[in-house]
Amino acid sequence: MRLLALLLLLPLMLNAATTGSKHHVRMQVDADHLALPVAVTIKGKDRAAVDARIEGIRAELEKRFKDQPGWELREISAEFAHAEVKSYASRAGNGSKLFGDDDADKGEVTYVANARWELHTEADKGLKGVEILRTKAADLVKAKNDDEKQVIGNPEYVLTNPHDYRNELLDQIKNDFEEAKKHLPEGQWTLEIAGLAQTVDVIALGGKRFEVSLAYRMAFVTPTPQKATK
Repeated sequence: MRLLALLLLLPLMLNAATTGSKHHVRMQVDADHLALPVAVTIKGKDRAAVDARIEGIRAELEKRFKDQPGWELREISAEFAHAEVKSYASRAGNGSKLFGDDDADKGEVTYVANARWELHTEADKGLKGVEILRTKAADLVKAKNDDEKQVIGNPEYVLTNPHDYRNELLDQIKNDFEEAKKHLPEGQWTLEIAGLAQTVDVIALGGKRFEVSLAYRMAFVTPTPQKATK
């Protein structure tokens, strides 16, 4: 199909030889991992204690995944404890104030820290793998403490290394390139290809299926005219 489209576009491409024509090669692949997102929020009046609590949760998660091939913990983001952002309210004749300013004046500042992880396993472990990931994510925070919150997101299939398919996509481009050269008028045109350093794009198709693609440009170039000699 790609070759047929290429041949149909050949006259148009010859007219636009100086800029080249953009193409894509695509292939469908299966997910390689299952991922379970986990987010934790810790609040407290003592900044150091909030940071220590986040570090303790991190250590516990790492312990649950240590020396277990096929099970992986990936930290997505983490931040040090900082003063909780407050909302502004109007204060007549005096600009604006923060909700909770009175508390702040008394030194009662609340500190907050957030951290997010993805818990991974191989895609072929399916529902059993998801249940084990949920078990590994359970009970990270103190259930009866309003200053500690944990959210376990929905599991999803992911393609963690799309660039593993780059060589296969480049092989498709090479085949298109060689086929297109066969249809050039001999001695009048050369074929140039560019853009092969582009990243591999990924589109989720639903379930385990993903589409990986690579964009490139193919240009038909005429030789530089030779100046007439006396």
